Amino acid sequence: MAGELAIRLQQLTKTYRTLRGPVEALRGLDLEVRAGEIFGYIGVNGAGKSTSIKILLGLSQATSGQAEVFGEPAGTLAARNKIGYLPEVATYHEFMSVEELLRVHARLAGVSGKQVEARCRVALESVKLEDRRRSRISELSKGLKQRFGVAQALVGDPPLLILDELTSGLDPFAQRDLHDILVGLRERNITVFFSSHYMSEVESVCDRAAIIHAGKLQVCGTIPELTQNREKVEVVLHVPPEVVAQLPELEVVREEVGDLRRVSLSRDKADAYVARCLALGCSVRSLNTVQHSLEDVFYQVTRGTVVPT
Repeated sequence: MAGELAIRLQQLTKTYRTLRGPVEALRGLDLEVRAGEIFGYIGVNGAGKSTSIKILLGLSQATSGQAEVFGEPAGTLAARNKIGYLPEVATYHEFMSVEELLRVHARLAGVSGKQVEARCRVALESVKLEDRRRSRISELSKGLKQRFGVAQALVGDPPLLILDELTSGLDPFAQRDLHDILVGLRERNITVFFSSHYMSEVESVCDRAAIIHAGKLQVCGTIPELTQNREKVEVVLHVPPEVVAQLPELEVVREEVGDLRRVSLSRDKADAYVARCLALGCSVRSLNTVQHSLEDVFYQVTRGTVVPT
């Protein structure tokens, strides 16, 4: 499985025809998700996340480009058989028990009669719901219903799970339980591809993440790759009045108090800038590296870009 791609999107485009004219939801989207990883898919509403997920599931056709699931064209039976899916808003037959409804989903997933019981047992154990198997769906909390949702996505034994806003609206304890479940699935070499608006959960559980905006991939990589490459260095300088006019052009002047200036610099330019200031007679009062969070990176790469509506 090493090196295998679970998802491959290449120059994917999708144009919707509306009364107001064409709307480009995807504009040449390229993305690769490796088999066995937990992958976070991030973007504002309208960025193209749902459209690309629908194409992967075969619920929508791309205008152009390619979408593959484990090498199979998206939408084909071979591709769909490799996917377990949980939508953002899932509704269930509330009067049925967890066990009864999971059996229904197992048969819908094509599980043979002899394997249904075993598959349901493994799925419930995977999401820590085996002790609630006789409970009615109506008796479950929202967090437990989401666990059931993961179980129904797992019961067909797919190698890829696509989860849309898995923890939306859940309390911190329910979110943590689901995060632990995702990590357990990775240990079984199940690929997890989930969209989220919660940057902290992507940082805590994902091997890699991508930010999509305006129908295009903006950045993609491990969390350290995404955050460390955008580190800033903040320097507080004492600047004698007679050398102010000779200072190098600043990227950002964050604050000026008397002869003190606090400036923000990209990491690759900090050494040269500080060396030039010292040569002019300035002195450094403090120098700190500012580590950006994934949320900071998200704002940086999406700010000022218009999302089509």
